[in-house]
Amino acid sequence: MTRIKKGILTLVSLSLVLIYCLINDPSRDITLTLGLYVGSSWDVPNGESYQVIDQAIKKFEKKYPNVHFEYKSGIIKDDYSSWLANEITKGTTPDVFMVLPDDFNTLSSIGILKNLDRLIKEERIDTSLFYQSALFAGNNGSQYALPYEINPTIMCINHDLLTKEGIAIPSSNWTIDDFYNISNQVTKDTNNDGVIDQYGYYGFDWQDVLDCYGLQVFKEDNCHLDKKEVKEAFLYLTKLKALSNDYQVSSEDFDQGKVAFCPLTFAQYRTYQPYPYRISKYTSFKWSCISMPGTKSNTITTHLDTSLIGMSSQTKHQEIAWEFLKMLTMDGDIQQSLLDNSKGASPLKKVMLSKKTKEILVKDTVSYASLDSDVLNRILENTLVEPKFKEYENILEKADYLINQSIDQGTIDNDLNKIQKKLENELK
Repeated sequence: MTRIKKGILTLVSLSLVLIYCLINDPSRDITLTLGLYVGSSWDVPNGESYQVIDQAIKKFEKKYPNVHFEYKSGIIKDDYSSWLANEITKGTTPDVFMVLPDDFNTLSSIGILKNLDRLIKEERIDTSLFYQSALFAGNNGSQYALPYEINPTIMCINHDLLTKEGIAIPSSNWTIDDFYNISNQVTKDTNNDGVIDQYGYYGFDWQDVLDCYGLQVFKEDNCHLDKKEVKEAFLYLTKLKALSNDYQVSSEDFDQGKVAFCPLTFAQYRTYQPYPYRISKYTSFKWSCISMPGTKSNTITTHLDTSLIGMSSQTKHQEIAWEFLKMLTMDGDIQQSLLDNSKGASPLKKVMLSKKTKEILVKDTVSYASLDSDVLNRILENTLVEPKFKEYENILEKADYLINQSIDQGTIDNDLNKIQKKLENELK
């Protein structure tokens, strides 16, 4: 070992000892403030939203008895951004706080979030323990937040319907051609009354089709909607919609076993169904999940939502805040408890591949639905990373309105250039 490496190791060791001494100094009573919202990050029922946080606090306080925590309970997710903005304005930004996807680009760009690069490097954190797309969700040139919980989009398949039609169940390396051909085969009038009553899909939208084509159309200073590949993707979506004569297939149709495919997030899968949410044992058909289809087999097409936690750049308790942030996001027991008590997935690979997780998935599936943990792990290893710029969420919301309106009117091919100009004006 070289002298330089020995020196670095000695410096890291001394830093860790110093951090331990600072946190455990009995004469130094410390209060760490947290920014949290109640409920699920994924807009599904979750009555245990504080349970994992409280478990982490209890574990941390046992290790560091002079550290105490404060957080305001009852803030709903819809109000959280406003509450956090108010705390920032007052100069009382929480030491450690949840970061909504809509807020991350802004908070990291204007210096509210602590840059974690140095801390990660000094402690030689093995970032490969995270699914890489989840980790990258907290990166905006540097690492500003760590993933706490993740939620991939998966494709649910009605096994019974495909079996009845004599169609083989697609594998995880299927393509959009497979998706269209199967949808075309199953879309029909089954009772010969002149009305289509069996359908190919429910809930597959314009963002899904762009993901399937591997297209990211929004950048910081422009967008690329008026491209050949984008037009091709929207033409594909138009062809899909035409299969059911533009009938608006509903989740109720899927519940009744009339639909072959339905994209769901992992959290929705664990709580299904929407009217109201109830577990999958109430469906009367066998269904399972695979990755979303792509233009070619083995292409990355799965969208991943990530719940992030970061620390204030102005915290007076950086060492303690960092230790707690690591516990929330890297402690295997805490993350396993999160999977058990919440509806999302863990960003830690070891948790998603654990024996306990396999048992949880079996418990969730009851008797009709199934999602194998190995399949889920392969999906999580290959997920799409969203663009990182300040106005992304705002421009996505505007695009959603304009594109859906155009698709509903059947004029998307002619409207793309006009929509692009409107969105580019917004970006400028």
